[in-house]
Amino acid sequence: MTAVEPTTKPEARSRREVLCGLMVALVAPGALVAACSDTTAPTPSGGTTTTGGGATPSGPLAALADIPGDSGLVLESTPKGPLVLVRPTADTVKAFTAACPHQGTVVSAPAGGTITCPNHGSTFDAATGALKRGPATTGLKEVPVKVEGDKVVFA
Repeated sequence: MTAVEPTTKPEARSRREVLCGLMVALVAPGALVAACSDTTAPTPSGGTTTTGGGATPSGPLAALADIPGDSGLVLESTPKGPLVLVRPTADTVKAFTAACPHQGTVVSAPAGGTITCPNHGSTFDAATGALKRGPATTGLKEVPVKVEGDKVVFA
């Protein structure tokens, strides 16, 4: 019996190529699992962010008492996406989309009449959602809500 010589030579791999390939093989499955997961952990921000408590389109979004008069409340999870609730008067609540129009980052709760995007610093008027300063090119869209008793619900 005669030995058969391979017709092509195996390519030599550098140490860097081998280690990079190993890293991809070890990291890719974890990234795939993370990308396919539907659970997220809420980011604490001093008590002004909540996950929405399972609000339904007809259920309460928040208690009126939970929305500070001089600030607001960010709800990261509602049936209509993340919202920022502001309280311009004692009996009035307005809601705006909380995703910054620039890149979709969830904005911070209002402070001093201004809603700020923590990502690139866009600012919005807390009473109207209008753009004050970019890089965003549009303001926050208003979402109709109303006060029913001591709860805030979708209008």
